[in-house]
Order: sequence, then structure tokens, then C-alpha cells
Amino acid sequence: MPEKSIPEIIQSILDKNKGFMILSKLRDSLTTDTKQKLGIKSKESVGILRKKIETAAGENFMFHSKGSKIYILTPCEPAELVLGLMSSKKPLDTATFKDLPFTKEEIISVINSLLEDGRAKIKLDEKLKPQIFRAAVQEKPRQETITEEYTVEQFRRAFRELDRGRIAVRICDLRRKLNWPRDVFDQMLVDLRNQEIIQLRTGDASTMTEDEVKDCFVDENGFRRGSVTWDAR
Repeated sequence: MPEKSIPEIIQSILDKNKGFMILSKLRDSLTTDTKQKLGIKSKESVGILRKKIETAAGENFMFHSKGSKIYILTPCEPAELVLGLMSSKKPLDTATFKDLPFTKEEIISVINSLLEDGRAKIKLDEKLKPQIFRAAVQEKPRQETITEEYTVEQFRRAFRELDRGRIAVRICDLRRKLNWPRDVFDQMLVDLRNQEIIQLRTGDASTMTEDEVKDCFVDENGFRRGSVTWDAR
């Protein structure tokens, strides 16, 4: 089994922590071997720690300051991160807000935006206290366009050819390599995401051409997805 790259190691840790964590806690979660590869010492400032991680894998992650703390995040929109913490059946535990890498003002803005867009909803409990839920997605009827001509194995093979040890593959590159009908390719993304075989990530549109941005994928929540990772390794 090939050795995991530094970005893959960091991403696997973030995936177990809702996609973000305090930088100092990430350091504590790294193995001794990984720390040695990064040149990380047990006692050094978070500023130096951030520089070392950015040098090794910075282009794959985001960093956000909140007070004296520095967080490392999987690339995403704030609304996407908060939405990922919400459920359509269980109210959002507002105690989790203090753990988020955003200020109170930023969280209020994100929640209001989700409510206005219909991606979140509020219900009153028996004490008339408002509770926040994720709005159930009104999925479009599945288009039966995927046939034996377009298979998961073909999709996976193309992904692996583009992967080459990187943590993610750009959706525009994968779309062009497969050259499937657009609706078939998009349906495959949705199916594999719903089966939790892949994860769709935001990506950095600033590094893409206009045509590459057009070849990204826009999900049912209106988020543009620029890259994909394969979870079932």
C-alpha cells in the first residue's frame, strides 16, 4: 500500500473532525514520523507551525484566525461548513458554535443566509425556544441516464490516472478526461456522493480559467464544487 502524502494525512485527520480543527490540536494528532517530516517541534509558536504546514501542504487547505487561535480547514464556504453540522431530524446544538472557526457575527450571518435561502429552517420547541434544523433537500427525480456504457469502474480508473498522489482531483479535469454527456457525469457525481464513496469539495476557482469553472459541478444547494476526493480507498 503506497505511503500517504502529507496532505492526505492531514485531510484524514480533518475528516474525523468535521473538516476543521485548531492548528495546535492538529499537531497533537500527527504521528512522530509525520512531525519529523514536517520539522515540527513540540514547543513552537502556532505562527511557525502554520508556516511549516503551509510549506508542505498549504495549497490544499485554508487557515482562519479567531482570537488567538488559528484553525486549519478543508477548503469550503463558511455556509457549507455550518450546513454540514446540521441535521433535518435533530436540532443544531448551538454549543458547537464556540468550536467553529468563525466569530459570532460571522456565524449569525451564515445562519441567516441559510434560512433566507431555504437550506435551514427554524421550529419552536415546547418552551417556545427556536431550534435550527437543516431543510430537507427536494431532490430532483433521478434521470436514468447511467447505463452499462458509463460505469463506476471507468470513473474510478479515470480518477486514479489523474490522482497521482494528490489529495483531490479537479472536477473539470475528470469531466474532460471521461468526456461523458454532461448529465451522465453529473449524475455519477451525485450517486457516488450519496453513497459516501466520494466527497465533493469547493476547490479554488481563482486558479481556474473561465471554461474550467464552467466544467465544475453545482450541487442542489447551489454550491460550486471544484474538486473530488475518493473515500473508498
